[in-house]
Amino acid sequence: MSSPRSRLLGVLLGVGSCGLVSLTCAHRASSAKGHLEGRLEHGGLTRSFIAASPEGPGPFPLVIALHGRLGTGAQQLKLTGMTAVATQERFIVVYPDGVDRSWADGRGTSPASKQGVDDVGFLRALIDEFVAHRRADPSRVYVMGMSNGGFMALTLACRAADRVTAVGSVTGLMGAELAASCAPSRPVSVAIVAGDHDELVPFDGGAMTGGRGSIIGADETFARWRALNGCQGAPMISPLADGDPEDGTRVERREVARCREGSRVRLDVVKGGGHTWPGGDRYLPERFIGKTSRDLDASRELWDFFKAHSR
Repeated sequence: MSSPRSRLLGVLLGVGSCGLVSLTCAHRASSAKGHLEGRLEHGGLTRSFIAASPEGPGPFPLVIALHGRLGTGAQQLKLTGMTAVATQERFIVVYPDGVDRSWADGRGTSPASKQGVDDVGFLRALIDEFVAHRRADPSRVYVMGMSNGGFMALTLACRAADRVTAVGSVTGLMGAELAASCAPSRPVSVAIVAGDHDELVPFDGGAMTGGRGSIIGADETFARWRALNGCQGAPMISPLADGDPEDGTRVERREVARCREGSRVRLDVVKGGGHTWPGGDRYLPERFIGKTSRDLDASRELWDFFKAHSR
């Protein structure tokens, strides 16, 4: 049942009636080919998103894909190519839009945070609507994000563990305050992808430039989630194949799988990598964002990580 604070305004991904009388049904094609768009009213704001879904009765896994700061859902679609993976693997993928192209990810520094936007509540409501009305499987709900969206994915793992099965963060780590206060209600599997030459989100943590808050580093984020999930033993460390010797990067995978309730924690260190989505679209010139690794397809790797987990 929908929260009193939320109401689905644009309904997606199929014909037929809505399940609740509180829902106003409409269908609208998205400007992104093969997608439909919708709106969800939450917290006094009308929030927008685009999505794609398989045909059939379901239920299907649900992947929420969060854009970075200054991005949009449509840009996250282009950056990651996640819809192609969703079509092949038959899961629902949703690309929501943040308020003022940002997410309230727990650092308190984004436009959404400064406006008091409840993005944890919005994303919980979005998940609930897709589970209740759009054939999403509540036992297979995954969230992934880039940069500000990656920070937000890790925030959801802390604050919405009852909804989220696993999360993936690319170029997003944890704010220092969130890391100290994070207390998920159940283990959540976490995959992190971080470039050690990222000049926007420093690999070793510390104060971010431009007053964007203090963060813990990639290694500390990895260690924090191992502790939160009660993982046992030292991480396994393995280099991935150098699929493109010309891209100037190599990837080292660190992973621990002996964690509570079958959860896992992974860190892929992109050596030489910048503030980029490995295997994805290069959204700005290299001089601004660093090198994009072609040794790793982050979208495919995150889906393979996700699909190993259900609850």
